[in-house]
Parts: sequence; structure tokens; C-alpha cells
Amino acid sequence: MANKTSRATGGSLDAKRVLAADLAAARKALEDEELEREACVHVARRRLKHARSMLRILRPVLGDDYDRRRIVLRDAAAALSGTRDLDVMAVTCAKLAEHAPERVQPALSALRAALLAEAERAHAEETPIAAVVDRLRAAEAETQALPDPDDPAGLFAHELAHAYKAARKAMDAARAHHGEHPFHEWRKRVKHHWHLSQMAESECDLVRKKGVKRLDKLGETLGLENDHAVLQAKLLDDPLLAGEGASADRIHDLIDVRRAKLQDKALRLGDKIYAPAPGDVRAEIEAIWPARGRAPASVLQ
Repeated sequence: MANKTSRATGGSLDAKRVLAADLAAARKALEDEELEREACVHVARRRLKHARSMLRILRPVLGDDYDRRRIVLRDAAAALSGTRDLDVMAVTCAKLAEHAPERVQPALSALRAALLAEAERAHAEETPIAAVVDRLRAAEAETQALPDPDDPAGLFAHELAHAYKAARKAMDAARAHHGEHPFHEWRKRVKHHWHLSQMAESECDLVRKKGVKRLDKLGETLGLENDHAVLQAKLLDDPLLAGEGASADRIHDLIDVRRAKLQDKALRLGDKIYAPAPGDVRAEIEAIWPARGRAPASVLQ
């Protein structure tokens, strides 16, 4: 961001309005009979991820009801996930094979075939779309019934600053501990920060497009790292999928090497994005969107 104020009005930062639009778009995608099931589910899940970011902005307005609403959206997305992990694992396995030694290729081919077969069986099961549509319709009505926030731009600004600080903290935790969980948590924080940064960019020309693109690249890198982590967890739960003996060990070694490279790439990107101190970032944000009153403590923590 630039070190000067903006004439931004905050007109497009009304989280209540955007949340309602996200829920309606997710519901309509699931009701669209012309779309393939996988396509409508993909659109709905993407809008639900964005909706959860909008919900976080509204925490001070929702109070104790925030967790209930968050769980409703989380469960709706989970009900649609179904075969996603299996599909992604098969794709990840194919990508591993692109650069794997010849001696590992048969084991990787067998693993991918097993994952595809399992995914096909899962696809044959009916996704509970009607039930999810009902949940989304109810959530949409609840959102529209909310009182309009007094200062939507102020709420947004405080959550944007908080999202930056939380993502930076999650990066430090990932660097310190490595492993699956810290990087997965960092990925979620980065995704939320990216959603808000996209909104900020569309609202204010002082928000640098390059920074938003870097966040997108970081989210993609962390997503790939998570895909490998999911595959690794699957193989640990079901060791026979990777075969036996040296072949299984080689597959695990390939995943370890790939994850290490992706983690290193993510940390190098993160160091560039999250170099500024959170206090400096908050000051810049509040210079662009000055709040009408003091931010609630729940947002500032």
C-alpha cells in the first residue's frame, strides 16, 4: 500500500451485502440443472469460502451467533466436498510421476489407478445437494435480516489488518514447526487475507495489484503443499495403497522432497509479502478507511 490517504468511500466493502450475494450465488449454482454436478459443486464451494471471509468481517455485529453461522457454512462446504480429496490425490500422484525415476513409475501408476477407482465409487454416491440448498437458503435469509452495520468500511479495515497480522503469525508458526498442520493453518489465513485484499484492490487504487497477485501465488503454492500432505496422510492411513517395501518408501520420499520444496517456496514468498510490521500495515489501512469508532477488541486481538 502507498503511504498516503485515499478518497476511497468503502461503497463495495459492505460485508453483509457481499455475504448475501455469495450465499445466493452458491445456492443458484447448485440449483442450475444445466451445469455438470462437479462444476456446480466447484462454484458453490468457491463462493462458500469467500462467504466465510465475509462472515469473519461481521463478527463484531454477530457476537455470540458468529460461531453458529460459521459452523453452518463449514458443514455445507464439507457436505459438498465428497470426492474432492480423492480427485486431488489422483492428480497429485500424476504430477509426482512426471518427475519420478523410472523405477518408481509402476508403483505410482498402481497408486493412481487405486485412487481413481476409489474416486469413481465415491462419485457414484449422491451428493446431498438438496439439503445444502436448504441450508444456504436459510443462511441467506438470516443474513438479509441482519441490521445494516453502521460502519461497513471500518469493519472491513479492521478485519483486513487483523487478517494480515494473523497470516504473518501463522507463517512464523509454519517456519518454526513445519509439518502438515502449521502449513494448513497458514494456508487458511492466507486465503482469507487474499479474499479481503481482492476487495480492497477493487475499492481503492492505492492497494497494489502486485501484492494481491503475490498473495494469490502464495495461496496456490500452499494449496499444492496441502495436496501433497493430504496424499501422504492417505498413504499413512492405508499403507498398502503405496505398495510394499522399497517402492512404498520411494513414494514417501518423493512426497517429502516435493513438500519441502513447496514449503521453502511458500516461506520465501511469505517473507516478501509479510515483511512490514503489522502495526505499520494497520496504520496504512486505517489511513485509507478511517473507522468512525474504536474497533471491537475481538477484531483487534
